[in-house]
Formats: sequence, structure tokens, C-alpha cells
Amino acid sequence: MHARSKVPATLWFAIGIFVVSCSTVGTAAAGSFTTGTLVLPTTTFALTEPNLPNSEVQPSDALNGLVVCPDIPSPIPASQLVMTVRNSDNVPVANAHVEVILGVNHTLCPGADFTTTTDGNGVASLTLAATGCSDDVALAGLIKVNGVTIRSYENVKSPDYDGASGDGSSNIADLIDFSNEFLGASTSDCHDYDNDGETGLDDLIIFSPAFINNNHCP
Repeated sequence: MHARSKVPATLWFAIGIFVVSCSTVGTAAAGSFTTGTLVLPTTTFALTEPNLPNSEVQPSDALNGLVVCPDIPSPIPASQLVMTVRNSDNVPVANAHVEVILGVNHTLCPGADFTTTTDGNGVASLTLAATGCSDDVALAGLIKVNGVTIRSYENVKSPDYDGASGDGSSNIADLIDFSNEFLGASTSDCHDYDNDGETGLDDLIIFSPAFINNNHCP
């Protein structure tokens, strides 16, 4: 009979460590993303993904649309966005890339930058220096955060609109078109900035500073 060889205790210990390690990696892989040899839990990605209901865009959420306007000599309040981005746990998403994309009915003022980054509180500000009108147009204005669309507006409107287009200056032609809507001579659409179906006093408050200061693009 051959003598049965004994397996050293250290070898059994090493085998045990190997089995436990494989089991741990397998479990991690089932609920994680792997990058090379690094295993990243899915929660890492969830922290930077914006949540639509938890995020806010003002004043656009209240207006149910975007207001754009040439920004010289100074932006009108309705064209200045303040966005607060939060994830599904209602935690602010810091250092997130924010981008506003307008449809073909709009022209950005020269040098206008429609991108920004959230601060440590998940807050970002942006001035929408542009012209033109989109009234009930699908995908007229999109707001994306880290590539995720958090808002899709059908209404994007500007005081710089004369009934046909925007020319980069809020002037008498725009006043005439606004007045026609305000007085009921034409349908309320492109100057109905709060999108309530009527060009009224609230819309006049938005329009007035742009016209009085002759807001224009560079």
C-alpha cells in the first residue's frame, strides 16, 4: 500500500482564500460595473444620474416653457435659468454637465454659450441669449444633464419676434406683434410667454424690459 500524502495546512488555507475571493468577485459582478480590474458599484453611477421629478428649472417650470432673449444691455429675468439637479435620493448632483438645446426655429446670439456646470449644491445658472418662436412644437427646447434629458419643452418664445422671425433686436416690429396678441387682434401664441392661452399682463411684464432697453445681440 502506498502511504497517503498529507496536504500542508498552508496549501489548504491558500485554496480557501482563492475560493472566497472568486465568490466575492462573482457576487460583485452581478450588481456592479467593472472597469479593467476595478469593480465599481452601481450606486456610484446612480449618484451622478439626475432624477427628473427631483430636479427643478426656474422660471421655466412655472412658465411651462423657455423664454429666450438677446442679452445686451442686460438679460431679462425670464431668460435667466436657475437649475437645481438632484438624483433619485434627492441628493444634489455636483459638477454635472448641463446643456440647453434649442430647435431650428431659434438663432443663438453670437458668442452665446448654452452649457454650464452645477456647483457643489447641484445648482447651475444660464442666460438664454437667443431669438425666435416655437409654440407647441415637439422638442423645441431640451435640457440635458450628464447626457440625460431632464426637461423637454414644446414652448420656446422670445420678445424678439415680429410675427415671422427674430432679427436679434427687440424693436418696434416686435411691439406691433405683441400688441396684436395682447389686444386680441391675433391669436395668442408666440408672445404668450407663460403659456396660459392668453397674452396678458404677465406676458407684458416679461416683454417690457426687452423692448424698453432695446435688448439686442452683439
